[in-house]
Amino acid sequence: MPSTTDRPGGLTLPDEMLGGLGGFPDRVFLISVGNDKYAGNNVAIPDGGTTNGLACFPSPDDATTYMGLLAGLSGEIVAKSFDEAREIAISKPILSCILLFVDGKIADIHWVR
Repeated sequence: MPSTTDRPGGLTLPDEMLGGLGGFPDRVFLISVGNDKYAGNNVAIPDGGTTNGLACFPSPDDATTYMGLLAGLSGEIVAKSFDEAREIAISKPILSCILLFVDGKIADIHWVR
């Protein structure tokens, strides 16, 4: 069963992938499942609650790894700027954050609400 830690660390992105957005790269990859819908994830947070986030990835390979971990998930891997991904998350009332997955694990969270 997936879980999170208080400090999702231990994953380091190469400097060329990092932008001025904390741990998020300037360009991210999303999994489009059609009709303006993208892969998301419901995750546990340290306070014991859960939240829904837009799943994003620093590379197409990380998106492919994620699809391999979730049986039945398939879609088109699409590149978006961080700002575009943020706007997508904001436009979906059920989402409260963007989740950056590296090697199938959450590396960073950007809250939009």
